[in-house]
Amino acid sequence: MIRKFSALAPVILFKRSSVKQIMEMDIHRWVHIHNPDRSAKSPAENFAWLLETYPEFRNLFYYRIGTYSSILGRILLWLAKMLYPPVDTMRFGLSKIGPGFFIEHGFVTIIGAETIGENCWVNSGVAIGYRDQSGVPNIGNNVYIGAGAKILGPVKIGDNVVIGANAVVLRDVPSNCTVAGVPARIIRRDGVKVKESLSAATRQAS
Repeated sequence: MIRKFSALAPVILFKRSSVKQIMEMDIHRWVHIHNPDRSAKSPAENFAWLLETYPEFRNLFYYRIGTYSSILGRILLWLAKMLYPPVDTMRFGLSKIGPGFFIEHGFVTIIGAETIGENCWVNSGVAIGYRDQSGVPNIGNNVYIGAGAKILGPVKIGDNVVIGANAVVLRDVPSNCTVAGVPARIIRRDGVKVKESLSAATRQAS
């Protein structure tokens, strides 16, 4: 009962949010990954469960709802963060992030893309952001980013891409590819094993 009462502030924020539908898609994916048996429960019930169980989900929730201009909204947000603090070592710096976004742990994770598409998966220790002042990445749909990977600069990551653990991506990655290594190279394209540099792939695309 105490925990249900403590979840009241974030649940109100969730239900009143202008991005509630997007968050419901986030919730559906997180539940499907972590505990499919909960799929029959309501979005609000699963939201409260995720908030209690997965601190990294809290970061996504606070990113989604943003800030509030009303006094009531600011009070509810303050209460929510007091009762359900986000992961300190995880940072969001995005202009747009698609629904169905999933974070595995999120320890020491920096997400600073210009855009991220739908149903993307980010593991711990990932850094997405600036290489210099030229810009930040744009990431497509259904992209999986392995633990410790770095995606830096104004690169474009296509749809259905897998970025291996600890890979360093400094060039565009075509859709339907798996990349790995430092610097990253294409090791699989359209399900077929290959050995191809990203610079060659960029020249071929142009």
